[in-house]
Formats: sequence, C-alpha cells, structure tokens
Amino acid sequence: MNKTNTTVNNIISSVFDSLESNNFQVLGDPDEPMFEKPLIGVAAGDDQYFEFLKDHIGEFHLSPLELFAKKYVDTPDPSALRVISLVFPQTEKTKELQNKQLKYPCNNWYLSRGEWEKMMKEFSIKIEESLESEGIKAVCIDLIDDIKEMHSESLGAASNWSHRHAAFAAGMGTFGLSDGFISERGMAVRLATIIVEADLDVTDRGDRGHYDWCLYFKSGICGSCIRRCPVRAITEKGHDKVACGNYKDTVCADNWPEGIDRNGYKIGCGLCQTKIPCMDKRP
Repeated sequence: MNKTNTTVNNIISSVFDSLESNNFQVLGDPDEPMFEKPLIGVAAGDDQYFEFLKDHIGEFHLSPLELFAKKYVDTPDPSALRVISLVFPQTEKTKELQNKQLKYPCNNWYLSRGEWEKMMKEFSIKIEESLESEGIKAVCIDLIDDIKEMHSESLGAASNWSHRHAAFAAGMGTFGLSDGFISERGMAVRLATIIVEADLDVTDRGDRGHYDWCLYFKSGICGSCIRRCPVRAITEKGHDKVACGNYKDTVCADNWPEGIDRNGYKIGCGLCQTKIPCMDKRP
C-alpha cells in the first residue's frame, strides 16, 4: 500500500469515527452504532468495466470522468482518477434482530435504512473537506443531486450510477441471486462511492465473475434468499424488482412500527440479506 492509500484510508477511518449520525442514540434509542467501519476498495478511473456498464445498463450510466466533471471544471485524463468503493456492514445486533423477522424488517433495519441518507451526507461533506485539505480532489456520489433512477432496456429499474457495480470493479465482491452485493463481510451491507484524483493503488479483482461468490450460481446448493422473501420476488430466475419495490413501498410502509417517526424515510425490507449463508461473510 502506497503513502497516498494510507492517507486516504486514515481519513476515511477518522471521518467515520467522527460521525454523530451513525448512532441509534440520535433517535432516542441506546447509544449504539448503526453501521460498522467500512471496507475500502479502489478501481482505476479508466477501467474498461465502466465502459461496459454503458452497454450493460445504459448509455445514461455515468463514467467516473463524467461524475468528476460535475464538480471540477478542469478534468484530468481518466487514468488519473480512482473510484473508491466503501462497504458499510450492518452491526451484529441489527443482523441478529433481523434474523428473527419473517415478514417485515426489524426496527433497527427500518431506522438504519431511513437514516442512511442523513449519515451519508455528513460523511460525504466531511470526506470531501478532509481529502481536499490534503490536496486530493474528491467527489462523493451521495452529494450529487442528479443521481437518479432510470429505465434500462435490459435491466428495467436502474440508476445512472451503480454503487454495486463500482464495488465489483473495485474488487470488493460479487453479486448474488437476489441482486444484492456479496462482500467479504457478506450481503448485509450498504455501499458508497468516492471519485478522487489521486495516485492510489488499485485493488486486484482478478478474473472474478459477476456471481462467483453466490452459492446458488456457483453450485446450485443454496437459494436461501428465495425462501426469505415474503412475496417471492426472488426465484431461481432472479430478482423481480417491481414486486420487491411494491412490497417495500406498500406493505412495509403500511406496517410502519409504532414509536418511530417516518420522517420521509426510504424503506429497505432487507430480509433477503439476513439469515442466509452470505449474510456476513463470503460463503
């Protein structure tokens, strides 16, 4: 690991430790973190995988250079950019509580998903300021206003930036049958991305395939996420995004837990990410 990698990793660690919003206490709950310290991976800004995504997802999927140009007028050659992928694991307590659920998320899951945008705003502002104080230009994807849902001709609901595909490019893991991302800390995680102009060592992903860490695709012996989904939005054929979204937006919303202010929260069901072999590790 070179000196710049060490500097960036230390900044990410320090900023994470400073987060006031990464705590259930801000909601009147016990003093406990919502997420654990992130795993860090790096992809090259000119990695051909990002060009592949324009074909695989749609031409609307932004490249690292296009994202960087949304903040900085003078843009470098793409080879000077690095894509930092961050994988934030859910805490052990949240996973234990979620494991017991059969139909709706546990309260911790509702809260950690609902507070995610607030936490990432605090994290991203502090990260950009800290990196720029070290002379490193940085763009946190969660601070870009026009990251939005799009329609992909091949995939249906998509986005003009995919944190999961960025994590794959950065060697952080592979996809699963449920469309979730399986990292070294499993699938019960959330993801973020930072684009920087810095000479960072790139994480080697080798010749890893998109589904190599999924037991179902690798050997056909699992399918636990199929059984965990209360509306069968996951089958042997994959993930039905429409059925999944409808369940989250209607059934889960209609069964909002008492004592928790909705606050315009986004909802994540997350049952398919827990009580499965890839919940908290690479199986």
